[in-house]
Amino acid sequence: MSARQRDKGARGERELFHLLSGELGFIVSRNLLQTRDAGCDSLSVPGFVIEVKRQEQPFRAAWMAQAVAAAKSGEIPVVFHRQSRHPWAAYFRTADVLGDQTYPGIVCMQFTDAVLFLREH
Repeated sequence: MSARQRDKGARGERELFHLLSGELGFIVSRNLLQTRDAGCDSLSVPGFVIEVKRQEQPFRAAWMAQAVAAAKSGEIPVVFHRQSRHPWAAYFRTADVLGDQTYPGIVCMQFTDAVLFLREH
């Protein structure tokens, strides 16, 4: 990964966490040990593991797998993704949204809907 890509990712994390902090009413911070510990981008929203992708490519299942691998028992993995000139979108496992583990797949939510889901859980 080039320094430019790394900087873009860090800017994306700061941008998203600033927005989430304003919406949730508490500070959402970056996990600065993520590279060393193979963790996620933020652990500061209780019950959620947040992975942030600020990339031009469309959503990739590997990103969700990364969030799932970082999640501990009872935590809900979520991937926030934004392409240039597009709003943030959030991706959850369908089973986590419906509360029923029999449903496979991924659900995409607009940022405002994702914030409501984060608040409710």
